[in-house]
Amino acid sequence: MLEVSSSNELIVNIDQMLPEFCDKASTPSIHRVNDCLRNTNEKAYDPMIISIGPLHQGKPHLKAMEQHKMRYLKQLLGNSSIFCTYLNTIRNMEQTARDFYSHEIELDTNQFVKMLLLDGIFIIEFLREYSDVDGGGIKRDGNPIFGFEYVVSHLLRDLMLFENQIPIFVVEALFQLSNHNNNTEFKDLIWPLTKCSKKDVASALLPNDATRPKHLLGLVHSVKCFSFAQLRSHSNSAKRCEKKNINSATDLKEAGIVFKKKAKGEDCSWLDITFENRTLYIPELVISDEMESLFKNMIAYEFYLPGSSPKYVSDYVYFLHCLVSNSKDAEVLRRYGVISNWLGGDARVYEVIVRLGTHAFKSRRFSYEGVFGSINEHCGRKWNKWIAVLRRHHFNNPWTVLSLFAAVVLLAVSIVQMVFAVLSFYKKT
Repeated sequence: MLEVSSSNELIVNIDQMLPEFCDKASTPSIHRVNDCLRNTNEKAYDPMIISIGPLHQGKPHLKAMEQHKMRYLKQLLGNSSIFCTYLNTIRNMEQTARDFYSHEIELDTNQFVKMLLLDGIFIIEFLREYSDVDGGGIKRDGNPIFGFEYVVSHLLRDLMLFENQIPIFVVEALFQLSNHNNNTEFKDLIWPLTKCSKKDVASALLPNDATRPKHLLGLVHSVKCFSFAQLRSHSNSAKRCEKKNINSATDLKEAGIVFKKKAKGEDCSWLDITFENRTLYIPELVISDEMESLFKNMIAYEFYLPGSSPKYVSDYVYFLHCLVSNSKDAEVLRRYGVISNWLGGDARVYEVIVRLGTHAFKSRRFSYEGVFGSINEHCGRKWNKWIAVLRRHHFNNPWTVLSLFAAVVLLAVSIVQMVFAVLSFYKKT
């Protein structure tokens, strides 16, 4: 009897949990970074000076920025009647916003709504000032944020962290309320973050698009990948590649492949790598601490995308990981102008690419499959294989080359001497 009662209790408990689980499992867009990604470089995922959203709220080293959130709130709202309008708008969104997180938020209604209001207004006002500061609208001198370059740099980094997000619809709703003069569009705030064309920003913000990003990092990711996604959708020339990797930059160079920095242009994506006539064209990549943090968080974002979704940044990093297997490979790419190193030695570049490439999961339909196929086809030709072997084993240092050159010269001199000897013999006879 006791066993039947316990079983019934268990069934009731599970039955009560199922509706909540089903509702929540279909919508979460904001997660904690998966442990296998976080373990490669934990600091790349943690905020340095500001917490946005609930995951890092209350950490001691982030509390200093709370006063700037309040300052922006006062700067934007001013009187209490407007404040109530903003507050009620966020209250009406509370449950939808909670459902965006994959875990339970341990904040009551007032705490959660206050956090969304402060964080959303901070994002709007900071981006307003950031987009205007170099245009002369905001003066750097005396500005508590923009007067210090390192603060701006850290804030830009922290806004792009996967765990440091709030739902984008909250930010957009607050922006619409605050856009009194109606002279600014939301895309104008996002554009300076992306360093892409305004056309790409506008396309990523299409209101009726079912795949529209759910937070700021997702939005920036979508904008940065937009032009490459368009190229991929119009490309029908992808070769099938049975081999799922390519040789390192040093090996490819020995096989006669030349690396060339791809020319910049409005329609040229930073992801657009092509291979033509023994030349691998790669857009310039700046290697820095900020770049590592941004890439790792975009990879974390792609990690939680549906399985069939393209993972452009992960694919790109996998490509880099194949090219750079040691510091000599990093040196090859740097000498060709493909990599711009802001960290120091080539060994640092190699370390960054290894950390990025560890646990970077490719798309099911790999974005560079056609490029891989063409490169492996080139390297698989016998003549190119022989050239690579010659370079690796016989021309791997300058003394070998000099010795060969000297031998060729001696051989040529010997042949000339022999020809003259034969000619003089015939003249005598």
